[in-house]
Amino acid sequence: MKLLKKLAMAVIALCMVGSVFAFAACGNGDEGGDNGGNENNNGQTGGGEEEGEPPAGEGSNLRFEAEHTDVSELLGFGPSGSPVGLGLIQRNASASGGAYLAYLGENSPVTFTLTASAEVTGALRIRVGSNSLGTCTWDPQSLVITVNDQPVSYSAFETSNGDGQNFKTVLLGDVTLNEGENEIVFVAGDNKYLNNLPSAPSLDYIMLTTTSSATVEMEYFANGLS
Repeated sequence: MKLLKKLAMAVIALCMVGSVFAFAACGNGDEGGDNGGNENNNGQTGGGEEEGEPPAGEGSNLRFEAEHTDVSELLGFGPSGSPVGLGLIQRNASASGGAYLAYLGENSPVTFTLTASAEVTGALRIRVGSNSLGTCTWDPQSLVITVNDQPVSYSAFETSNGDGQNFKTVLLGDVTLNEGENEIVFVAGDNKYLNNLPSAPSLDYIMLTTTSSATVEMEYFANGLS
């Protein structure tokens, strides 16, 4: 009996370890899991331009912080319970503005509402981090980005932990904003990176680089941040 009990305990322990790795490991395709509960925080350090950053003199770089969008109705994910609203905001000195959005999934689309004084075209960039213990590949199917309900086509990119959150800036391509109100939406697409559920990388900001003289302003929510 003692031998049988020991064998049973060993099997249970192996199953528990297997389930932890299934939750934490992020795959390169539709298989794997994303660890929404492991929000490591560390930006890139050292000199030089970050990957995807616009070269000096390219135009005006209009930056819009993710933590100042409307998060009031967003439902994120976590290892136990689901953070909602302000619970998606993570403070960290390495993030632009000292904070970013994490725990993002299919029920937490991040919407940037921008008002332009005239039609404006520019290069759209995003600064994202990793929620995973491993490497995730993102493309227009696994991470859906739209401008006024039109999908943005962009080249696949990867996020990986490295030394912490490991933020990186990614160039998506040119987009056009209409005169008046526009919406840029960032949401998890067709992937199974979180224990067979859709997830998205953490989001620091979006940036529009343009030579236009038009003004672009974002609908701003303080969200308890200074």
